[in-house]
Amino acid sequence: MSGDDLTAPARTAECPAPPPPAGPAGATHGLVRAVLAGLDGAGVRWCLLRGGPEALTGPGDLDLLIAPADLARAVAVIETHGLIRLAGHGRGSHRFFLGLDEATSSWIELDLVTELAYGRHFEVRIPVAGQCLDRRVPQDDVWALAPGDEFWALLLHCVLDKGAVAGHHLRRLRHLEDHAALDGPLPRALPDRTARMVLAYWRAGRPVALPSVRRQLLAAWWRARPAGAARRVVGSATLRAIERPLQAWSRRGADIALLGPDGAGKSTLAQGLESAFYFPVRRVYMGLWPSTETPRSFAEQAVRVSLRPFTVWRRYLTALRHRLLGRTVVYDRYVYDALLPPRGPLVWLKRPYFQLLSRLCPAPDVVLLLDVPGSVMYRRSGEYDPEHLEREREQYRRLRRRIPHLERVDADRAPELVLADALGRIWRHYVERRTR
Repeated sequence: MSGDDLTAPARTAECPAPPPPAGPAGATHGLVRAVLAGLDGAGVRWCLLRGGPEALTGPGDLDLLIAPADLARAVAVIETHGLIRLAGHGRGSHRFFLGLDEATSSWIELDLVTELAYGRHFEVRIPVAGQCLDRRVPQDDVWALAPGDEFWALLLHCVLDKGAVAGHHLRRLRHLEDHAALDGPLPRALPDRTARMVLAYWRAGRPVALPSVRRQLLAAWWRARPAGAARRVVGSATLRAIERPLQAWSRRGADIALLGPDGAGKSTLAQGLESAFYFPVRRVYMGLWPSTETPRSFAEQAVRVSLRPFTVWRRYLTALRHRLLGRTVVYDRYVYDALLPPRGPLVWLKRPYFQLLSRLCPAPDVVLLLDVPGSVMYRRSGEYDPEHLEREREQYRRLRRRIPHLERVDADRAPELVLADALGRIWRHYVERRTR
């Protein structure tokens, strides 16, 4: 399959490399096993496209070859397990899916294909997927391509898609090379003598010859099937040219508000989400009362009070721009802080002003209240006494009556546990949004 899907514009607006799995190294993802078992239970004909059973524990996406007639059932099984499809256009038969294995806080990427096609625009379409599925073999309770078929599928992937043989692919090819032959469905479907040339290149062990082998193979394919290759190039290039507008709605980011008194762990969690969430994250501070705000006069205070709504909206519009670009926005505090009872002088005047502030911005997609005992927050921040923080804690907890979708998170735990909890809640929002 084409190496061009690695940038998968369908995945994010910025196409960043996804974060590494947070689970233990070498651990088999339970979610992956559950999905594969579900495919078998639904009678779907499938197999691992490359990597063998070891691909279930390795980094990166998991490539599956699916029988075209079974594709709808396969998609239904995958979505049932909480994975969402990442919209992509001009990517041949590729269908990208993303899920979160909450047991390990690891991201699971599935790449489904129904054909064996190679090249930048999948112009080298080899119509032998059905034959390869007929020859699939069981390995460690999963289906894999027959060793000879996997060798050719992987070698063509390296030559035509990647233009290089990466270290992990090199090790796999060496593991499979005893099964390399010219009588399998893939080499037989290649133009005359090209399969022999590719195999000779591999056996000669001359990586510098790869560009020449790639050019010769593509030229031979275009000579043999010019109309089919041209049609696929034009179709793929056209769809990719308009891919961004087509993705505009589906790739919009979500926004998450983190609430809680000082010392609840909002900044720590926001930083963790920045590094661990699959999609790019931007933090936006939405605190209404900055601790550095010390006006020198009543006039200065009045100006700040009058300008505060505009400051809040400027920050919100910044967040909205990030969301439209496909980024997830994490608000450190939110206008809901204005729902807390006002203190100090002029309470009668502050109350309507606070009501205005609390309604300035639309409700975020997810609101997480980090709930921590006052004594713990005091040890973390040291800014207020435990009694004051405990009173604030109770005031925040009462917000659940006024913010129906507010979710309480027990933040009196290790940061990695709080992060895992928050990731699961945020991801469930993404899944629910795709199913509406």
